[in-house]
Formats: sequence, C-alpha cells, structure tokens
Amino acid sequence: MGRATELALAAILGWAGGGLALAGGAPWPEGSPIRPGQSVLFLGDSIVGPGMYSYVVNELVTRACGDVGVTFHSWGKAMATSESIVPDVAGALGGREFDWILLNFGHNDVGRYSAEEFRTRHGPALIEEVRRHHKGRIGWMSVLGVEPSPYGDEAGLGKLAAQTNEARDRQMPFVEAIRELCREKGLVYLPLREAIDRVLASRARQGQRVCFTMDGVHPNLFGSWMIGGLLVQCLGLTPPPMTVDVLQADTFCDHGRRDDVRIRQPVEVSFDGLFLTARLVPPPERTVEALAAARPVVVDGDPSEWGEAAVARIAPPLNVTWELVPRSSAMGYRAAMRACHDGAKLYLLFDVAEPDTTRGAWFQEIIEVLIDARKDRRSAGNVWRQTPGLTQFVFSRDFTGNVAGNATAAANGDASQGEGITAAARLKEGGYTLEAAIPLANFHQVSLTGDGPVPFDWAVSYRDQAFNLDWQGLMSRSSSTFGYGRLVLK
Repeated sequence: MGRATELALAAILGWAGGGLALAGGAPWPEGSPIRPGQSVLFLGDSIVGPGMYSYVVNELVTRACGDVGVTFHSWGKAMATSESIVPDVAGALGGREFDWILLNFGHNDVGRYSAEEFRTRHGPALIEEVRRHHKGRIGWMSVLGVEPSPYGDEAGLGKLAAQTNEARDRQMPFVEAIRELCREKGLVYLPLREAIDRVLASRARQGQRVCFTMDGVHPNLFGSWMIGGLLVQCLGLTPPPMTVDVLQADTFCDHGRRDDVRIRQPVEVSFDGLFLTARLVPPPERTVEALAAARPVVVDGDPSEWGEAAVARIAPPLNVTWELVPRSSAMGYRAAMRACHDGAKLYLLFDVAEPDTTRGAWFQEIIEVLIDARKDRRSAGNVWRQTPGLTQFVFSRDFTGNVAGNATAAANGDASQGEGITAAARLKEGGYTLEAAIPLANFHQVSLTGDGPVPFDWAVSYRDQAFNLDWQGLMSRSSSTFGYGRLVLK
C-alpha cells in the first residue's frame, strides 16, 4: 500500500498510524477504531451470510498480529435490504454484545429505491434500529459492486461488458450515499468499493483471468480471501506481505460461463496495493475412484466390509467454505469419504469428525453429494433451477426418537436421480459414520459404469451451520458445476 493510500485510509478511519509491534510482526495502530480484545459483527445480506468475511479476517489478523483477542463474527440474510432487515436486527444480535457492528447493505437496494431515499429514509431507520439494540460503534461498508468479467475484452462479450458497466454505474450513487450517511450519523465508512476498484484495475493491467465472485456478486473462495485482505486494510491495519494457500475452486470459471483451467501446479496471484498474495493450488484430489466392491455392502453405517477403498479427505484450512462460529477451524472438524459399487448401486461411506454430535437448535449437520450426470455439459448446471441430470443428494443423521443408525436421504435438482436412495448412520466417539446407496439405474443420460468420469463434489455442513467443508472449495456447489472434481466407476 502506498503512503498516500495509507494516509487516505487513516483519515477515513480516524487514526494517525504508529502502534505496538505484536507477535505476528505487524503493528496494531494505536489510533485504530477497533482495539485489541474487541468483538466485531459483520451484519449484512447473502454476501456476509456464509461467514467467510469473518473467517478470513480472523485468520489474517491472527497471522499478521498474533492473538490480540479481536474476534469477528458474521450474520447475513439473503436478499436483505436496508429496509427489510430492520425487523431481523434484534434476532441477528441474539442478545450478544459486540463492540462494533459493520453493516453491509446497499447492493439489494439498488433498483428498489433511489439513492436519496436510501440515504434519507431506509439507511437512517436501520441505524436507529441497530442503536436500539447495540451500545457500541457502527461502521458501514460501501457497496462492492458487480464484478466485470476478466474475459470482457474477448470477441462476443462486448454486450455483457456494457451491461456490467451500466450496473456498476447504477451502484455508484449508493456508494456516495453510504459515505454521506456515515458522515451525517457519525459512522465509520469502510471504502471497500474504492479498494476493489483498485484491485480490478490491477487485474486488468496484469491480464489476470481470475474471478473474485462465483456469479458476479457473491465472492467465491479466492474472492473471499482477497476481499478479506482488503477489509483488513480498510480497518486500518497495514500487515506485512503475506501469502496464503487457496484452493483453485471456481476461480477460472468466469462466473460459470466456461469450464475451468485445470492448473497442475500452484499459481501465485497478487495485486497492486494489497498485502495479500493468493497461492492458488489444485485440490489434493480431483478424482474419486469407485472400484467394484470386494464383498457385499450392507447400508448400516458400519465400515467393516469396506476394506482398502481409497479415501478422499476434507479438512481446514483448504476446504473451509463457511464458518458461522468463529475459530471453528481449530475445533477438530474434518471428514473422509470412500466409494465403491456392485454394478447396481453406488455406495458411499463418510467418516465425519464433529466436536458436538447433539441435535442442533435450528440446523442438523448434512452431507451433500453432487453428481452432474448430464450428457451435454457445455454450460454450467444449477440444482435450484432443476437442471435435468444434475442432482444434489442430501444425507443426514435422523434425530427423530434418537434411534441409533437412522439417517435420512433426499435429492434436490433432478429428483428422479434420487429414487430409491438409502442411508444409515452410526455415532462414534468424536463424530459419526454414514453410509449411503444410490441406484445406478437412476442416471438416464449417461451410464456411470460405461461413459467415463462424471463431475462430482461432496461437502459436509455441521451442526447449526457452524462450519462447512467442501472437497473442491466451492462456496456455491449447487451451481459451480465447472469447478467439480470427478467420479469414475471402475
């Protein structure tokens, strides 16, 4: 970061630089508004919802400055606007006390209200409601904006580039409105839009064909780390240069418009003005091999008949795609999967480590398996648009009556591929095992035993969505089909 930019941020945030050198090597600015030992809540829409802003910022602050007791939390609601979120503020806080609340609203307001109505009516009403339940300080992040395609200079994409630029232009009055609202109401303004614009300009100068979002709006895994780095700087910290390993995931998929570039070796990506370098790495495993079962498989959650089937694993930090409970990555979450078949059914065995296997308050842990069995995969599929041939299989322990061994099995997307699926689970110390079977006759467009590998992904979401791990690092596995790994039956 240049000195001029650093001073500009200092003026916005109200600190003059300098500070105490801490364990991680970077100084914590003495005048920074957020102090060691404080708690901070990101409160916003679906961009904040997965908790990756808080996860990444917690990780980066700890790596840069050591354990200074600052903890970031997240709470988000899909499609929320500055008006619609008001009734949810009390529930979002849940009686918890935070030193700071950082608001992330405005993107969904564009097109619903004018920027003036946002600044004079809905924004002030939201601030008033937050202050009713929160005694600490408040900040507001500027609207991040729609991400331009890094391929926008290619022939045939001129119309798309023009539409994206128009959308970004429509968002700018809201950026100005947030800045003015912060000035009027005494909030701290976080210049995230200005920061990402500098990074996008750096990306264009370098000719980097990488995407920060999965769909132009919602950050993917790579984008979560890069934007998290920008947030750290917007909060007044100037960490030393740092490199983090990030799974390739859907970084090269151009918002789901093209098949990804399958990198074989890590690729380092950095941008002017950002201390953070991402070392994009291929996943340890891209292919799950389901061999013919050595003996008959009984779906009862008992792994004894599985023998030496190859194991695919997921664990922090590479596979983290969701964290609602801060510091969960250190709590022992991980999972392993094995696959086999008998010519009639595909069998899956999951061994899940979970620190708390009791029933959740609002969400039970689930295992997701996604199989893209389409004959034509030239375009990305989407589970929630019920793309034929694409199915999300969902398995979970059944807490009804707390009967040992019970599990549920369901299918979303092309539900016809979920007919006759079964599952069973067994609790064990520190977690559980879950076994599932999917009839191969369900797949009508391709033969899993005869037509070669099919795109495949799997993930585990834990109790009350405290934590989520994804095999390929996909934050939107329901639609990021170009980022899937492969399943092959042999």
